[in-house]
Amino acid sequence: MYNALYTTNFLSTLNDNYQKMLGMLVVTGWVSSEWKPLVISITGAALVLPYIFCSPLANRAAQIYGKQRVIRFCKLLEIPIVMMAVFGFLLKDPHYFPQHTYTTVIATTLVVSSIFLIGVQSSMYSPAKYGLIRDIGGIENVSKGMGGMESLSFLGMLLATGIAAAMVDNFSEQPVIYSSLLIILAVAGYAASLFIRAEETNPEQKESLNPFHYMRSTHRLALQYKGLNTVIYVLSIFWWFATTIQLCVIVYCQDAMGLEKGEPGIIMCLAAVGISLGCVISGRIGNHFKNEVVRVPVYGLLLSAGLTVIFFLNSGHYIIFTIILFFVGMLGGLFKVPLDAAIQSTVRHDELNMVLAYFNQVSFIFMFGASITYYIVTLILPQRFVFLMLAIVMLGASAWFCYDYPLVRNYYKKGKRNKQTDKSDL
Repeated sequence: MYNALYTTNFLSTLNDNYQKMLGMLVVTGWVSSEWKPLVISITGAALVLPYIFCSPLANRAAQIYGKQRVIRFCKLLEIPIVMMAVFGFLLKDPHYFPQHTYTTVIATTLVVSSIFLIGVQSSMYSPAKYGLIRDIGGIENVSKGMGGMESLSFLGMLLATGIAAAMVDNFSEQPVIYSSLLIILAVAGYAASLFIRAEETNPEQKESLNPFHYMRSTHRLALQYKGLNTVIYVLSIFWWFATTIQLCVIVYCQDAMGLEKGEPGIIMCLAAVGISLGCVISGRIGNHFKNEVVRVPVYGLLLSAGLTVIFFLNSGHYIIFTIILFFVGMLGGLFKVPLDAAIQSTVRHDELNMVLAYFNQVSFIFMFGASITYYIVTLILPQRFVFLMLAIVMLGASAWFCYDYPLVRNYYKKGKRNKQTDKSDL
């Protein structure tokens, strides 16, 4: 039912993040050590900034041309964009091009620009791909559809990080092979998009294309659904957390733990398995039990506890670090999917694309903020304090969700009243 959409999404996420991580790891090898955190932050921001400004246009394109056509066009556009990145990587290879003082500047500009363009391309079809979940499976399969989609998204994101980290040691020896994987994945993603089939509903609405006006008007629309903005902002905080983890772990493993570049890649792959497993489990649970969203604060509390343990953990205990990171990833999947499903099942079908585009804007503002907060924290404190920051913020987000989301607040109030009644009966 969802196979073609899942495959397209997985290949897209894998390629986007492989390009970003390869860009981060390779380009940081071109600059001196004091510039590395800044390069990582800029590269991370280049992928997320387009989502903030292009989301209204993405919603309008899906309304006018249809979700499936938008996805196929964007996947086709991905091919020349990644070819630009490949050329940037090859430009630094003395076997293909003579090296001059300005070669590094041009190559870095090409790679970072290609990451920015791939962000534009991805932002243009993101609302369309999520909007198709309900078109394909109906509202009764929303939890299953979101669970599968998000498990493969995180698997692609973190697997890409691991592959890029494992390849970077030998990248200079075989740049053609490693960078050509970008083109292969882009072509495969476009081919998969051709097999997506759905009966679409695309009501045309005239929202402003100004990103700030769009965000304000859609925020007002979301207020009509009780707790919807709370879900969107807690989910956005989660994406801030996930982006920061992705930025932090590779550098932390190398600098604090003294691991080789291939070993952090393995750790990130295991984290990918954890978060994907959490998404799958959550999707299955949510498909059989209603109101799985009431457990989100519990998952957030456990996630925060795991991050706190990592903060206090001795940097030499990399095996324990890997195990805890695996469970943090799994809890992240359990935390996220019920919130995604809440958006899909709450919003009217004719307003879903608008809300998804609005959610993209908000979440990617938080992801852009992750690049800034990561850079600031690592500038003044050791890397491990990033984990403490994440633990505190995720704990606060869980408490806020428990207090502000009506269904969850009423659930726990009811439980407290039942306990008080039981005691009085005694």
